[in-house]
Amino acid sequence: MNTARTTLKRIVEDHARILRREQQLLESNAQFLASRIEGILYGHEHAATEPRFLPSAAQVFTARDDYYFLHRSGRQNLEVDFDSMEIENDRRSIPDPSASSLHDLLLPVLKNLKFRYSDLVLWIDIELSDATRITYPKSTSRMFLREPLYRDADTQHVRELAWSDPQIDPRTRLLVFNITSAIKDETGTVQGHVTLAVPVSALLHKNPHLGIFSDNAATFLASPETAPGSLERQLRIVAREQSQETQRGHWGRPGTDTWLLSDDVQSYAAMLQDLTATTSGIADMRSKGEDTLWAYAPIEPGGAALMVLVPKADVVRETLTAREFILAQIRSHIRSMGVIVLIVGGVVCAVAFILSKLFTRNISMLATAVARIARGDFAARADVRGKDEIGQLGKAFNRMVPELEDRIHIKNALEVAQQIQQNLLPTESPRFGGHDIAAVSEYCHETGGDYYGFIPRQGADGKSLVIAVGDVSGHGIPAALMMASARAYIRSQAACGKGLDDIVGRVNELVAEDTDRTGRFMTLFLLELTESGAIRWVRAGHDPALVYSPVEDRFEELRGEGLPLGVIRQTDFELHERPGLPEGRIIFIGTDGIWETMSPDGEMFGKQRLKDTIRTHHDLPAAGIIREIIETVNAFRGTKKKADDMTLAVIRTG
Repeated sequence: MNTARTTLKRIVEDHARILRREQQLLESNAQFLASRIEGILYGHEHAATEPRFLPSAAQVFTARDDYYFLHRSGRQNLEVDFDSMEIENDRRSIPDPSASSLHDLLLPVLKNLKFRYSDLVLWIDIELSDATRITYPKSTSRMFLREPLYRDADTQHVRELAWSDPQIDPRTRLLVFNITSAIKDETGTVQGHVTLAVPVSALLHKNPHLGIFSDNAATFLASPETAPGSLERQLRIVAREQSQETQRGHWGRPGTDTWLLSDDVQSYAAMLQDLTATTSGIADMRSKGEDTLWAYAPIEPGGAALMVLVPKADVVRETLTAREFILAQIRSHIRSMGVIVLIVGGVVCAVAFILSKLFTRNISMLATAVARIARGDFAARADVRGKDEIGQLGKAFNRMVPELEDRIHIKNALEVAQQIQQNLLPTESPRFGGHDIAAVSEYCHETGGDYYGFIPRQGADGKSLVIAVGDVSGHGIPAALMMASARAYIRSQAACGKGLDDIVGRVNELVAEDTDRTGRFMTLFLLELTESGAIRWVRAGHDPALVYSPVEDRFEELRGEGLPLGVIRQTDFELHERPGLPEGRIIFIGTDGIWETMSPDGEMFGKQRLKDTIRTHHDLPAAGIIREIIETVNAFRGTKKKADDMTLAVIRTG
């Protein structure tokens, strides 16, 4: 169930993120198309003339498959002409001679947009102030004329850009979004509108991963609104995916206002509060009398949200089925073993006068040892004698038991090591002066060599806080052990009240003794915050810390000379000091696992992307900046496996 919660939340968040990007893409293209039409109609063209676009036969075939008319019997294909557009004018009784010229100018623009985004754009409608209506592509089938073409009156008041609620497209009876952008003349007066009809199913794709949890998963597009006659906000269903019986893969809208409700008032209110704060999540609530997992992710602040409801009974059904299958297999094996024992017993009885004692003894001891191993007693051995097949089996069994025990011990030891190492790291951020401080480590294996710590101490100039960030070469258990030793050295030396350079020098001597002839080393960056506002730092082979000034929009580095710990036993380290940093400066200390992260294409994340992320989110708290950096790095890495540990500390000066 925990795995299902995590996976469902991630699925909905990823789906909402893709939907927001496609929404921005469609808005940009609607505005760009309106600009091109303005240039064609009013002579202030903003882009080069559209070249004649010739889609391939495969593109045309794929695009034509999206045009069909839904009815109760199924779907009927619509005939469309991608080389023509339909121009109508209700106010003219005779053809307009300029229509042919308008057709030649607009067609390449509309055709190019259609085939560039053929999976998103279904129809392109243009309405001008002189009652001219243009539709692309031209439909040569009149199936949709059985119902009047719906025109949203609100589009007449659109000044820039607007999205409609999901509507039934009368030409196909598909549920569509209408994205409308205003067309203006050279004076800025609205002279018409261009509308992109986008199928809801094209934006809200069916996620194939939901099937691993339940075939009864329900997907909704819902909006937090105040219900009529109520003072509380509730979720109104804007659209929902159709069930298997009603054309799965398409979306429909309720005929009347329909609300997505739950009996769990507190959880429901918390979910609405998350949506208002543009926060995704997952909740356990009842829906229509059934325990259900509600995964939700907002698409836009205060607006529509993507909702996925999965019955909890479906989530655990496969687990329960697997449990019954395993128990049945065990019972079957027990019955099989019983049959084998009876057969062996019969054979033993037949030859008891020759091999009864030896044969039964070996079988009995081997069976007893197997039973003890099944109960977890790894001290069990089968004292089988003889050189026949039973003797060979007993020897192989005795060789197998220590190897099995070692593997279990190693697995348990790794789990314990991981827990111990996590306990070595701080559990919460410290408070010092008015500074906002946060740090985190993420390992690529169960254990790692990255380290960070907060060490408060008392010096000659008052109280101070030492922030340490280190990186041990290599990964796994050896790096973790060296990190634990270095942590102990740093904390013990920092407590004596010496300067940071003396502390690092002594720690280097201790680490050098541990790493002699091993080839291992550790980089370290120590930063000390003082009550007076001054900062001191020592750099031992570590990458310089970054200091960002939001006022000046400028980065600088806290540099200094110094070899990594453990390279040379006797070496000096430089102590640097600054009288203080103005309020609002952001100090970042990290390990190379961040900027050396590789994308699936082999590109390195780099420090420039790190700086851009800090610059973009500088107004967040320290923990928020860390969260955004980690999310940006993980998104850049994609499906590629994490290759190095990542540790980062952020201090916002106060």
